[in-house]
Amino acid sequence: MTLGRTKQEALVKDVLAPKAVGDVLKILTSPPLPFSIQTDASNKGNRKMFPLAVQYFTPESGVTNKMLDFIENPDESAAGIVALLEQSLEKFGLSMDQVTAFSADNTNVNYGIHNSVFTNLKRKQNDLLRGNCHAHIVHNTVKHALDKLTVDVENVVLKVYGHFSISAKRRESLKEFCEFCDVEFQEILRHVTTRWLSLNPAIHRLMQTWTALKSYFISLGDECPKQVQALLKLNRDSTVEDEDIVEIYLLFCNNILSLFEEVVKSLESNRTTCVELYSIMDEFRQKLIQRRDDQFYGYLTRQKLQRLLPHDAHMARAEFTAFLNTAISYVEKWFDFSEENWLFSLQPLLLQHGNLTFNQIEKVATKLNLINKLKMNELYDECTTANTILRRLREEYSDAWKSKGVAARWMAVFKEVDVPNMLSIMRHILSIPASTGYVERIFSRMTNKWSDCRSRCSVELIRSELLITLNFEQTCPEFHTTALKDKELLSAARSNKKYSWKKK
Repeated sequence: MTLGRTKQEALVKDVLAPKAVGDVLKILTSPPLPFSIQTDASNKGNRKMFPLAVQYFTPESGVTNKMLDFIENPDESAAGIVALLEQSLEKFGLSMDQVTAFSADNTNVNYGIHNSVFTNLKRKQNDLLRGNCHAHIVHNTVKHALDKLTVDVENVVLKVYGHFSISAKRRESLKEFCEFCDVEFQEILRHVTTRWLSLNPAIHRLMQTWTALKSYFISLGDECPKQVQALLKLNRDSTVEDEDIVEIYLLFCNNILSLFEEVVKSLESNRTTCVELYSIMDEFRQKLIQRRDDQFYGYLTRQKLQRLLPHDAHMARAEFTAFLNTAISYVEKWFDFSEENWLFSLQPLLLQHGNLTFNQIEKVATKLNLINKLKMNELYDECTTANTILRRLREEYSDAWKSKGVAARWMAVFKEVDVPNMLSIMRHILSIPASTGYVERIFSRMTNKWSDCRSRCSVELIRSELLITLNFEQTCPEFHTTALKDKELLSAARSNKKYSWKKK
């Protein structure tokens, strides 16, 4: 398209962005669908930005996340955020009665006991559920558990990266040491403390070149930075065993953090639903308990521990056990593993094996206060019908059924049979997010679009570009075909009303 900047901006802000929102609103309002609201806060310079996203479920499209708004708001208080959310919902003609859950970071302003965004919203929607970020809990578990280790693993990664990142000469010297030690040179990875998945890859990269790295720092002698000497235990009074201890602690962290990394990735996956949350967190806790009870800290770690003096090996094992105990205690503190947790009652809805019983469905409906919205006698018959369909689908798909996500399994059921009451329950449940991953991705897109070379872009333009990028999922040929058939869209594009100054 060969267009001037003015016309392109007008098309983006006043034609395509309204359509991107309008298409979502049509789905949410006719007929009214249950949906959750998701938000977070991020800075752009000295400006505070809040996106508003929704999640809902339809039998045709499955679990869907869409962005509705992107607003600048300097008021980060609970009252300010609640007012912002209410104004946006009112602007789009959406009711709080449709909102199933509020999803945001696990901060006090969002989920505090007395005066938080959640408590204020719950006064307006009594059945509102918490959609807090469980990936955040896992990340904080690592931070607390690492405090039990005498070797500051996180600081080791930061200091080593900092040493090489500012000097091409040092990097070249490390390459020479790698060649001498017959180790393949690998770039040292940067760890960002707020990035949940950056620590373990950075540790793994250090271990790949550990022999060359240690030789390099030893060769520096008195010119080696004192902090690096202390962290790697390369002081003159250090023994060979001291240097080995640092490697052992890094090996332990590399092994155990792989477990944390796997859980975070699972929680932030697009296909993960709230139905799977309890089983993911419970399996995570059980793996930690099993490692602690078996005193298994990784195979390479165990081999290295056998070469240490008995006293040093005992101290290291005690700290590794303390790490696991702290991790287990922290997870149990911030996630409710009791059967009273409403997430526990959702497990039969995984549809992995066995039949769905009416008692299980009734328990779910009771926990979510949906009894008055359902026809329970019809729901009983729907359970019987659904079980027949499930048995056939499991036989038909065989192993492929196990690889399907929860939402895909339910879509297959709803495609085969009309079960309106069961659909009503699943629309409610699958609208609840498993993590805040979607709004985090909005900020990543914002950073890409609102770069330094586009610093003069208005908030409205960035909002419009984000709406178009996130809400239109068609390929270019598909959108072209759709646009040609949309007379209302073409009329709006041709009209002079798209220019804001002509509207005024």
